[in-house]
Amino acid sequence: MKKILALCFSSTLVVTALSGCSSNETTSSTTSPAATAAAVAATAAPATPAPKDDGKKVKLTVVHYMVEKPKVDTFKKVTDKFTEKNPNITFDIQVMPVDKFNDNIKLKIAANDQPDIIFGRPAGMVEMTQAGNFLDLTNEPFTQQIDDKFKPNVTYDNKVYGLPIDLMTNGVMYNKDIFKDAGISIPKTYSELLKAAETLKAKGIPAFAASWKDGASYMSFMWPDMWGGPLVKMPDYAGSITSGQKKFADLPEYKGFLTRVGQLSQYANADAKDITYDRASQLFAQGKAAMDIMGSFAIGTIRSYNPAGNFGVFMFPSYDNAADNYMTLSTDNTWMIGSKSKNVDAAKKFFAYMASDEGAQIWADGVQTISALKNNVKPSTQDSMASDFLDIYKTGKVVNNQLKPLWYGQFDDSWQKTMLKFIYADPKTRSVDALVQELDTTFAKIIANK
Repeated sequence: MKKILALCFSSTLVVTALSGCSSNETTSSTTSPAATAAAVAATAAPATPAPKDDGKKVKLTVVHYMVEKPKVDTFKKVTDKFTEKNPNITFDIQVMPVDKFNDNIKLKIAANDQPDIIFGRPAGMVEMTQAGNFLDLTNEPFTQQIDDKFKPNVTYDNKVYGLPIDLMTNGVMYNKDIFKDAGISIPKTYSELLKAAETLKAKGIPAFAASWKDGASYMSFMWPDMWGGPLVKMPDYAGSITSGQKKFADLPEYKGFLTRVGQLSQYANADAKDITYDRASQLFAQGKAAMDIMGSFAIGTIRSYNPAGNFGVFMFPSYDNAADNYMTLSTDNTWMIGSKSKNVDAAKKFFAYMASDEGAQIWADGVQTISALKNNVKPSTQDSMASDFLDIYKTGKVVNNQLKPLWYGQFDDSWQKTMLKFIYADPKTRSVDALVQELDTTFAKIIANK
């Protein structure tokens, strides 16, 4: 929601939000079917005691980079409901561009204007975490509500700094009616995905709805491959590159990923360079493209354009051996408290509400994602796309992409600029070998200047 974004998503959201938009020092692993079943089984969770509230008037400043209208609207519902219960606590919610988010937060901190509540991930904002800009939440009762499997995602140097609400899963959303009319079965291998794209091209249908204009979309296009099957084969490839132990040229699996990006991007809508995430979601929702390589965070946006669309989801197939394919997932929508906040008690009280059954239910109903909390609240009515994501999750063929560092800081900024230039280039002239060389040269300069 690793974060798309991270990253999560720079888009340390998307890579670093999306935004699901960097992670920590534990070992990357896949999740077994038994563990996965346990994760989706509802468990009784103890009530989280609310922090002290002295009744004084408080306005909590919140900054985030969410671009999805359903998530923005749902967060407003959560804050409104909280204020209804706590009239003395109101909110000033500020939305910042994802590509400038970290820089803007640093500027606010330097100006002694640190927000009370900050969206992001501690390991995706390493410099700020190391500088002590986020409050240590390790011993707060509401952090006990975090599913133990995902607590490492919001931990840095053995301290918990964030409250994750849900998981960001990534895959290929598809239009079942278009697939049926074109005689296409769900691709289980990369060759089958390429064949499906060719079949659609022959019928004059863009295979993929895409946007190269903003991080939430172009990062999502790459995310399920970059941090899916290849991550299982190379559990710490990002860390090995940023530490200088490896180069991109040393990793054939990464070159394979770049090759697939170059191939599949040729089957996107012709105006991908000129449109935004929202417009790309609209194209898919309206049946003007057959597939959308995207995160679960987009379900609400797609449904806002076509509530009755016959849509589903399948795992992104990086390889021709189906057994090597995995669905990537991470914690999304992680919230942190500024260490210099003057309203810490009120912020903690709000975090306790977000982690409660009521707060989590509002979120689940609005955004249709898998809970990262032990109470495991589910949407009252589950969307078909959300149901497909959950079914893949239950198979155990998943990999948590935040158990080792992703790109961060200058690495992330440079990586995104280089990849975007590659996607924009003429497919007839762009070269994966040249791209690898450029990435290695750029990263070597960053490492040398550390």
